[in-house]
Amino acid sequence: MSAALPEVRRQLVHARDEHLAQVVALVDALPQRGQADALIAPLRPRLALLAPLRRLTPMRLMFSPLDPVIIAAPRWRPGLAAVPRTALGCLGTAVMQRLPASVVPVGMAAGLSSDLAAQAGAALWPAAAAVLDALPPPADWADATGLPPACFGPVCASVAAVLHQAIRLGQLPALDAAALAGAIQVIIADAQARPAGLAVVLAVLLSHGPAAAALARGGFGALAPAALDGAVEQCLDRADHLVQAVVPGAGLQAAIGHVEDVAALVAAAEHPACRPALRAQAGRMRQAADQACRDRLSQAVQQDLLPRLAGAAQSGAPVDDAVVDGLEAAARGLRRLARAGRRLGPGAAYDAVLARVAKDAGALSVPGLTRMDRLRLAELLVGADAALRLVADGDPF
Repeated sequence: MSAALPEVRRQLVHARDEHLAQVVALVDALPQRGQADALIAPLRPRLALLAPLRRLTPMRLMFSPLDPVIIAAPRWRPGLAAVPRTALGCLGTAVMQRLPASVVPVGMAAGLSSDLAAQAGAALWPAAAAVLDALPPPADWADATGLPPACFGPVCASVAAVLHQAIRLGQLPALDAAALAGAIQVIIADAQARPAGLAVVLAVLLSHGPAAAALARGGFGALAPAALDGAVEQCLDRADHLVQAVVPGAGLQAAIGHVEDVAALVAAAEHPACRPALRAQAGRMRQAADQACRDRLSQAVQQDLLPRLAGAAQSGAPVDDAVVDGLEAAARGLRRLARAGRRLGPGAAYDAVLARVAKDAGALSVPGLTRMDRLRLAELLVGADAALRLVADGDPF
């Protein structure tokens, strides 16, 4: 198969979305993925945008809490607060051989709800962490991972540290600010008992926007500087990937979430407890993310709102509630993306874009779109006061 890999990869790069999803499903179904993983490795940025439904195998569920810190093996180095992707198959196989059958979920499928996944993981993650704590180096470690034997200990400890906290980490998105701060304190206190994996646990926390903000508010003073720096370095690298490769092509709602996470991470990385070099890197990331958000906002205007308005205007047909709901949803999305961007750079640039769109919406003649409908769109885009100023200024609403 090795000789054919380059040609197969070339064909996959140019494959249609639906064909690529079929290939991924076939790879997911293999009992031993081996070289098949190498086929889809170069396509992961594209898969992140396509987000195809993938069968949630027990092994994928086992390592899902590590998603924010899994990176390609060539990018990994000892001391980085991340886990090389090639290590997961080797570790997963060894762990699955030692797990009690009672904790291994069966009958898992694509599109499993987060609640059901959390229920299945609640038994699997602690059991897998306990196995990893005592796991000897697999005999095929070097061949399966491409990493030297000395890397087994740090990688295994990092994976175990995150899985020990997996249940708590999964609960964070549902918590309010007060509960979130308390939960993070518990996670960090427990993770500090396993110092070899502390940096990776911090990196997972920092990848979640509200958790990153809570960490920054609580201060980093009690954390080991090496662990904090390693976590911040890894998360800035992940933020760079999101800004360069994911935000420009992601759907609007996904892009908003990524920008919010990047904004929170950048703010945390600028904390005085972080190394000066990392704070400087965070400043550069702030500028890059601000520009990417402005570009994505302009793109969203052209793709999400104006085509809807133009289509309704050209059809000449009465505008029904579904069309109005779609326009309002697009306007809310633009406003939310702009609000996230204002955490990265000057708000005037975002305000100017939204004001211009509001004026265009007011000037466009759309049969069945009433004056109140257009004013409502303006209000959603720029706020009630600004919308009233547009009317007072004589704009054609």
